[in-house]
Amino acid sequence: MMKLSVIGVMAAIGLVAAFGLYLFGIGLRSVSRAVASARWPTAAGKVVRSETKVAHDVDRKTRDVSVTYSADIVIQYAAAGKEYTTNVIHFGQTLGSGDESEAELQRLRYPVDGAVSVRYDPKHPWIAAARPGLHAEAFWLPGAGLAFLLPALLALFVFVNVVKTMPQQAQEDDAFAKSVQTAIDNARRGDPPPDVPPPKSQPDAVMPVAAGVFGAIFLTLGILALSSGAQRTWRGSASEQWPTVEGKVLFSRVNANSGRDAAHDRVETFSPEFVYTYEIAGVKHFNNRRRFGQIAGGGEDWAADIAAHYPVDKAVRVHYYPADPDVAVLEPGNYSEGLWLPGVGLVALLFGLATLIWLVPAVAK
Repeated sequence: MMKLSVIGVMAAIGLVAAFGLYLFGIGLRSVSRAVASARWPTAAGKVVRSETKVAHDVDRKTRDVSVTYSADIVIQYAAAGKEYTTNVIHFGQTLGSGDESEAELQRLRYPVDGAVSVRYDPKHPWIAAARPGLHAEAFWLPGAGLAFLLPALLALFVFVNVVKTMPQQAQEDDAFAKSVQTAIDNARRGDPPPDVPPPKSQPDAVMPVAAGVFGAIFLTLGILALSSGAQRTWRGSASEQWPTVEGKVLFSRVNANSGRDAAHDRVETFSPEFVYTYEIAGVKHFNNRRRFGQIAGGGEDWAADIAAHYPVDKAVRVHYYPADPDVAVLEPGNYSEGLWLPGVGLVALLFGLATLIWLVPAVAK
């Protein structure tokens, strides 16, 4: 029975570790391809499909319905004398979100029959992307893989150590029980108790490893959040000096998102969603960013006020990044809401470093 329990726990931990390793491997492959794609050859392509897909997911327990929007973009191109298609805009892209403007944005950027240049892998021409280079989204999948893998490895290490020490612990318990019985028998006969040296303490390897993995997780999460937040902060500051051009709002709405809090009470948040267009050097661009580091959701009045400020067909002043005109913003500068992500990242980073520098050596003594 004991052996079956051990096998069951090991199998469960192994499945979690395998899933984390799978996600980490796929994410690492996406990061590698994203970096390499900047040097890949270019091919002319054409958009053959551009649609917005809507998926409804019903929670079986609460019957809550979550809606996910995704853009289904397919680009056809020719490479090495053959025709290929790709649905990859950039490596590491997310498959969908609750923000309809994200899907609408991609559909507008890549209309059917639109001309698009793609970068393809010369060794594997069927691998290609419309936007080459490394994007922040590419790091979330390997990060998610580590979130499963590291705790699973820690649990495996702790469990193996516990199982290994069980026979020794049983022997020590038996020896202690015998020594107690011997002391009782000696006391009954009036014999003095023998001098028994205290047991030698064995160094505990579990706590240092557990503290090290704990610190490594916070360190990794801190680096991801801080790097993403720092980029947004830099762009927010730089956007005040970016050139401007007149644009127009094409899509505007308030989206309601339902969820559950820690007490399982229903919570509803609202987010303003809109897409605007602007033209630079005769080329149309589209964007949905109001501020860098903007809050995703809030109260209904807050969302309605923002959406009312950007109705459909309203003329807007767009600040765009000259090196990449697809990066643009309506309200330049940094705001307090944009400091949350780098702030949380900095706290997690410092906590992880403190754990590795001070806590791990302390528990290892």
